[in-house]
Amino acid sequence: MSFKCGRLPPVHTRRTMRLALAMHQALASLGAPPASSSDYVSAVMKQSASGWECWWNKALGDCVCEDSGHALMLRTANSGSIVIPTADDILKLYEVVGGYVQGDASTDQGCDETAMCRYLTTTGLCGQKASATGPIDPTQLDHIRWAVQLFGTCRLGIMVTQEQMADFSAGRPWESSTGTVLGGHDVPVVKYDSQYAYVVTWGKLQPVAWSLMADSSFLEEAHGEVWADWVRAGGTAPNGFDLNGMLAALEQVEMQEAA
Repeated sequence: MSFKCGRLPPVHTRRTMRLALAMHQALASLGAPPASSSDYVSAVMKQSASGWECWWNKALGDCVCEDSGHALMLRTANSGSIVIPTADDILKLYEVVGGYVQGDASTDQGCDETAMCRYLTTTGLCGQKASATGPIDPTQLDHIRWAVQLFGTCRLGIMVTQEQMADFSAGRPWESSTGTVLGGHDVPVVKYDSQYAYVVTWGKLQPVAWSLMADSSFLEEAHGEVWADWVRAGGTAPNGFDLNGMLAALEQVEMQEAA
C-alpha cells in the first residue's frame, strides 16, 4: 500500500518570524511540560466509529488538510460532541488552500502549513475558527509538548522516507530518518509520553521516537493552533498561564502586519 505526502516547504516571512517570537515567549515561560500529555485520544476513539479518518491522503497530497480535520475531531470530541469533517469538507479545503482542481492531477501539488494556519483563523473548518496560530521552533521539543498539552495538537512538518513508509505499513514506530526521502508531510501530534510523540497519519496513530523528533532532517517546522474557548473550557492550561496575553501578542502581530 502506498500513501501520499503533500506538504510544501516551510514559509518564512517577517510575519511568521514575529509570530514565532510571540509563541516562543509564551511557551518558554511555562518551564518543563508534564512527562506525558493528557489523554485527548480516548474521546476520539469513543465517538468516532471508524477511528481516525483518512479522507483522501491515500490518493491525493492533501495531508495539510487532513491534519486540520484530525485536529478538529480531537478538539470537539473533548469538548462535547465530536465533529467529523466529511470527505467533501476536506476536498473543498484542499481546493481553496491548495488550489486543487478535481480531475486535474497537475494541480495536486499539496499545501504549505502557514497558508493553512492563516485560513483556519480567517475562515475555519466546519464552522469553527482558530483564535490564533503561530510557528513553534522545531528544535524546542518542550514547546511542542506544551502545545499538545495546552491546545490538544501540534502541527508538524516532516520529511518522510521510504523506510518510514514501510515501518508504518508494518506497524513499527518511526525511529530513524535513513533512506530515500519521499517528500514533505504534515502530521498532528495528538499525545506524547517519555518515549514517543504520537502523530496521526493516513488514518492511524503512529509513534515517533523523540530522538527522531530531534533530527532536523526529519522535523522541519511546527505550528501551534490556539482555540481559546477549548483551552478555557477544558482547563488544559496550567495555573498562571497567560492565555489572554498570548492571544493579544499574536493578534498584535497580525494587526501590525495587516496595517
